Amino acid sequence: MDELKLIEAVFAEPEPTPEAAAKGRERLLRTARASRFRRPRRRWPSVPPVRRVALVGAMAVMLTGAIIATQVGLGGSDPRTPGSLIAAPPADAQALLTLAARAATGRPGTVPSLGQYVHTKMLAQHSLYTKDKSGAMQYTKVLVSEERWEAADVGKPWLSRSQNLSATGPAPRAYWDRGVVDIVSEPGACPGQPAYARLGAWPTDPAQVRAKIVAEAGEKPLRIWRSLQNLVRESVIRPSLSAALYQVAAGLEGIVLVHDAVDAGGRPGLAVAMDEGNGTRSELIFDRTTYRYLGERTVNTRDRKVKASPGNEYTEKKGTVTGTAVLAVDLARGLPEVSPKASRMKIPC
Repeated sequence: MDELKLIEAVFAEPEPTPEAAAKGRERLLRTARASRFRRPRRRWPSVPPVRRVALVGAMAVMLTGAIIATQVGLGGSDPRTPGSLIAAPPADAQALLTLAARAATGRPGTVPSLGQYVHTKMLAQHSLYTKDKSGAMQYTKVLVSEERWEAADVGKPWLSRSQNLSATGPAPRAYWDRGVVDIVSEPGACPGQPAYARLGAWPTDPAQVRAKIVAEAGEKPLRIWRSLQNLVRESVIRPSLSAALYQVAAGLEGIVLVHDAVDAGGRPGLAVAMDEGNGTRSELIFDRTTYRYLGERTVNTRDRKVKASPGNEYTEKKGTVTGTAVLAVDLARGLPEVSPKASRMKIPC
């Protein structure tokens, strides 16, 4: 039955009884209410992407058990991941730092209690140069496990622990395998201020953070960049400060995007880099999907002469890499058992 015939049939029917009319009104109201509740589902695809970013961020705060996977959800190439719905990979270094700052802003900080220690676990790539029988210099890359326990408050000892795990190159094992090496730093004439306490006093407004760095390092972009590298590594426990540091870095002249960076732990990432002017390029590396800070590295952009000691010079080849990957930051109630062979030094003032 087409529409015209349907209309004719309706008008041809007799007037409904009062009971039938009441039932018809009730059915009409139920249909209208059901349609009203279903309507948002039909409108959902038109929600602007910015509102989806806010939703993903809120989910990340709630799902702290899977924070690395769901905390930010920006970028990424897999269409099944939340990040693919938000944005394409960043086009330049400024865009990457903006995304990293946004990701850090959504993460809660770690607040130690009185007496606790901030425990940082890292992997590092070091260079070892030895001489062969002819006296020629040989290069060996060493992978090092590094851990640090630093008191959250002043007046307590700290511990640095390292162990060379493996080496790639001609150096004999006896040259690089030294076992576990502990260095205990003890309070001296002044208690020394641990990184957590020191960075806890920093502002989180980017303009104020930049002013504080400039007051200590000067206005030159390279000097600001070098200060930022150390601060970024230390501030992983305080994401709100990390976010401000990334925004300061985004305003520096000379930064570039590196698409194929790999940290010391072998994790691929995107990097923001600056030419050091001495044949090296220093980089801050971020996860490709979550834009979480992974670590830093320095890459030789050309062969360069390096003096190991007076009268002892060697050539570092183009492409040689050193760096550090931050694997975990957590809290400990105290120091682990220290090696009886541990070296001891005073905490610097």
